[in-house]
Amino acid sequence: MKELIKIIKKIDGTVLGIGLKEELINELNENPNIIECNLLNPYVKGNKKFSLFNKKINIKKIKKKFKRKKIDYIICNFNEISNFLNTFVNDSVYINKRKVYYFGDIDIELLKIRYSRYNSLVKVKNKNLIEIDNYNAKTNFLKSIYYRTVDFKDKVIELIGDILMN
Repeated sequence: MKELIKIIKKIDGTVLGIGLKEELINELNENPNIIECNLLNPYVKGNKKFSLFNKKINIKKIKKKFKRKKIDYIICNFNEISNFLNTFVNDSVYINKRKVYYFGDIDIELLKIRYSRYNSLVKVKNKNLIEIDNYNAKTNFLKSIYYRTVDFKDKVIELIGDILMN
């Protein structure tokens, strides 16, 4: 958590926060270099810098809300995003132009595989913090459909294996 606070103090531009705790939100609020901060937390009170407070936005439809390469940094809790990982990886590459930070109980190998498809650089800071550099990452419509079907097929095979083992 301390490493993430140090990172938050250094960032500038626009930020998207998903599942952030009060301590991290206060650090975002104190950083004068942040132009705009969009939070997808339902319990955050409004501020000039923060927008989208107290609004429910479906993570699957986040690509429609933000334009291509508009967000500089994304900071998200892996525990809250893990159910939507199939669509969020592609969407984060689409809307992000600098870095994505995941914190919490992270499946490191899964994120490395998913982001390496889009030529993103994955750096493991520690077991609870990963930095993904999307500066040279590219995606397109056909690539996203192909990888969604591959991920769906893998999930179905895993589910059938779990059923047969039990």
